[in-house]
Amino acid sequence: MVYRYCENRNFEDLASGRVLLHKSGSTNFPVRLAQEIFGRCLHYLDVPDHICIYDPCCGGGYLLTVLGFLNFERIQTIIASDIDNEAVRLAGENLALLHRDGLGQRIGQLEHLFSSYHKDSHAEALGSAARLLKILTDTTHEIEHRVFQADLLSTAPFGNMDFKADIIFTDVPYGNLAQWQNGKGDINLPDLLLPVAKAQTVVAICSDKSQKFRSEHFRRVEKQVIGKRMFQIYQLGI
Repeated sequence: MVYRYCENRNFEDLASGRVLLHKSGSTNFPVRLAQEIFGRCLHYLDVPDHICIYDPCCGGGYLLTVLGFLNFERIQTIIASDIDNEAVRLAGENLALLHRDGLGQRIGQLEHLFSSYHKDSHAEALGSAARLLKILTDTTHEIEHRVFQADLLSTAPFGNMDFKADIIFTDVPYGNLAQWQNGKGDINLPDLLLPVAKAQTVVAICSDKSQKFRSEHFRRVEKQVIGKRMFQIYQLGI
């Protein structure tokens, strides 16, 4: 795949488990690929600023937190949800790192670890945290974030949450998604997101290559396979 929006550079400050928090057993999305897909999504928006981005299968919020740090001036609001309450809790902790108070608390934890164990990894994490803090102090706004528990298969998955997303970006769970499939054997995930879509909302779905998606309301504008992963980009109203 040709990368058009993200150069090949060092993203170690955003490595999972360094400053950003990690849950054992969870998968983490490649940073460069995440930024490339986000850039491609921006291409389809008439106004690619003041973005509201939503991930309905957020896991621990790693993907959204990474995109927040890399696109701080473009993103205004981050919304995250997951069916698992523990994932929602962790996502809240990670997204809190996009605020000075939240990152300051994480720096305090890392300082305590370094003073207790004097590990090189803790010193390196403190260096990363300082560089991430500079991103926050050099910007003119704060990113608002909201996290909630939601089952997309329920009758009212978004409850009383009142938001509309410009970009919906998710890495769906790999494995058996039979419960999402309609009679044709395809997953209608894009259409499940209609309640939180705007007139030109862009939906990026990453999955393994065996998972198929269909929609009566969104048109697919891109499809790429990278190794074992596949991503597809859809847009509403075109």
